[in-house]
Amino acid sequence: MQNAHYSVSAFNLFNAKGEYTTVDVDRIREQLKGRGYNFTHIANVLNLSPNYVSSVARRIRQNHKVAIAIATALEKPVERVFPDVPMYHGPVMTTQQRKEALARQLEEQGVIRRSA
Repeated sequence: MQNAHYSVSAFNLFNAKGEYTTVDVDRIREQLKGRGYNFTHIANVLNLSPNYVSSVARRIRQNHKVAIAIATALEKPVERVFPDVPMYHGPVMTTQQRKEALARQLEEQGVIRRSA
């Protein structure tokens, strides 16, 4: 393997050996601080706990709205802040919308047949 270094913006996704690594939550914290924000600010706006916001940044929990809030505070697209979480790369959907989208996909694949 070549000794190349790859990165996306300020968030390093690969180490010096070219191996994939998770985005460092401390780097997100540092970038937020540089813009005058922290997890508490984001949590207050969303009426959540700072620990919950931190758990989303750490990839322990998934929450599209929190991810968008973090990315917005960083002035970066959510896909660049969370490139390893495909769920965040599309529109925010309600539970009902997700169920309907899944049902459409399964119907298109012939797995289920919905009545008209």
